[in-house]
Amino acid sequence: MSEQSATNGHVDTKASNLPPWLPRITMENAVRSQIGDFEKIVAVTSHCSSAGDNYSTSMVRLQVEVEQLDHIKKSVSFVLKAQHCNEMMAAILSKLELFHKEEQMYHCILPKFEQLYSDVGKPIQFAPKAYKIDRDLGVDYILLEDLLTKGFKNSNRLMGLDFDHLQQVLQKLAAFHAASACYVEHYGMFSEHFTVGVFSESNRQLLQEFNACGAFLTQLKKWKSVQKIYEKLAKSDDVLVDRLLQDQQVSMKEFNVLNHGDCWNSNLMFLYDAFGKIKETLFVDFQVGKYGSPANDLYYLILSSAAPDIRIAKFDYLVRYYFDHLIENLKLLQYHRPLPKLRSLHASLFRNGLAAFMVVSKVLPVVMLDKPENGANAELYQNDDAKIKAAMYTNPKYVQAMTEILPWMDNRGLLDWQ
Repeated sequence: MSEQSATNGHVDTKASNLPPWLPRITMENAVRSQIGDFEKIVAVTSHCSSAGDNYSTSMVRLQVEVEQLDHIKKSVSFVLKAQHCNEMMAAILSKLELFHKEEQMYHCILPKFEQLYSDVGKPIQFAPKAYKIDRDLGVDYILLEDLLTKGFKNSNRLMGLDFDHLQQVLQKLAAFHAASACYVEHYGMFSEHFTVGVFSESNRQLLQEFNACGAFLTQLKKWKSVQKIYEKLAKSDDVLVDRLLQDQQVSMKEFNVLNHGDCWNSNLMFLYDAFGKIKETLFVDFQVGKYGSPANDLYYLILSSAAPDIRIAKFDYLVRYYFDHLIENLKLLQYHRPLPKLRSLHASLFRNGLAAFMVVSKVLPVVMLDKPENGANAELYQNDDAKIKAAMYTNPKYVQAMTEILPWMDNRGLLDWQ
């Protein structure tokens, strides 16, 4: 954790893990948007954490001490997402234009989603409010309200989402998807950043590197109870990217939505009342949104983040629960095209078996790995990619989960994509 402070509304920082342009930002407009008029900014303190679940960006918490018009001091907090300090990661993000996508989401698309609901008398919020710094510095960033200071929390990643949490997320996801379908009717198709996204031929090498199955297959071969499944998947790398590029092409014959694209536990924030009941659910992290089948978000959410006892046992019920809320919201927003059918959604889930495989082989092992912040094993998770992958795929809890999930997927025909 790094911490620096400044006066006169500027951030003064010498820490190497903070963005070098941070001292030049001023935040009068952002503060005014939160609390109204004020006398002056007294100090800004920055806290930058290099650890955690944010792999692609630097996350900086900015604590702004403000003198109000009545001269009483007040603290206002923001979260700044900035370009990764690692040059290689920053170059990848720049090539994929992920910051540009997220900026569009927060400042252009999400406000229109929320306005669609406001227009029919159902106020809704999908994400933290976004702000701009006072002048353009020519850098990529996202400045957000700090949900932690509002009382929002993540649920326990290792335990997974229980039934109540999943239902709340599926309600909000259905509302989000419905808004995206109606957005197309009102404003036209999303740009190629969302209809194609990272799934273009020009990104083939990156897709090959990020989605290689070698480490997973090495361990899968050792799991005696699923040897037939290993044999089916043994040559996955030969066809995987071709199938990804094919499957992620948008079919205009299907019902499509803007998928969040990274809908897992750590990107879900919950607000609770005094009795522990969920009052509000918000999404964060909109860098990899992709227009296409809602099957993508459903697989991502349920298979990565549902509690183990309901992940498979309640899968079809959860899909139905989502579908009912999707239809309810489409009707509310006066969607003019034919409403999707449940059987069509199940057909899309079947066709997108590769999306399910990617979640359980790439996302689930990350979710289930208990990463130590300190102690003898902490260095392992910072410096050695091979050791990280070995730890992920040999994790006994993950192995146990996969010996249940893979047969379930195979019985549904979800592994017949290769």
